[in-house]
Amino acid sequence: MVQVSGVGAKWASLGAKTLLEKGAKALLSWGSAGGLISKLSPGSLILPKTIFGADEALYHTDAAWHKRLWSRLKGCIDLHEEPLAEATAVLTHFTEKAALFQRTGAIAVDMESAAVAAVAKEAGVPFMAVRAIADSVDMTIPQCALSNEFGRLNVSSLLKGLAKQPFDLFTLFRLGRSFLAAQKTLARVARLAGSNLLAPVSNGEQA
Repeated sequence: MVQVSGVGAKWASLGAKTLLEKGAKALLSWGSAGGLISKLSPGSLILPKTIFGADEALYHTDAAWHKRLWSRLKGCIDLHEEPLAEATAVLTHFTEKAALFQRTGAIAVDMESAAVAAVAKEAGVPFMAVRAIADSVDMTIPQCALSNEFGRLNVSSLLKGLAKQPFDLFTLFRLGRSFLAAQKTLARVARLAGSNLLAPVSNGEQA
């Protein structure tokens, strides 16, 4: 089952709970992330063992599920298992990303995985995060490129922003290429891991 949640912890939590109500026996946070260290380039894949919440809570992904995915993807994708951190807003500048790395030691950031992990922990079901890097640590994201809480871009704001800062257009082209690299990585993960992404079933064995 797939649930498109929207941006941020609130919507991710609601989406995760909806999946459980529909009968899901495990939860996976799937999508893009921002890099917090220079060795991560657009398209790098994060399979974290731990996730730091913005409230300093610590969550662990399911060890057996992580091992299966890691074994299936190793050697095929630029793969990393260091911690993922939660942000409550998009980190648009290097200084914000560097500060989060210094505070947590996490190598990547997103806005949803910790919320899904919290729901999984409360429900007692396995949890995993699969996140591809869409913006590297040195990439500045223009304010006009930010989407709303439903993940939709405001075209009017984008055009007004470009009218004020026309050189942002080059940054947007770079950002577009980076998101395409992340999408290609996620598509490759789906091909290699299969439609169930090696998720566990209710008896604890691989599906």
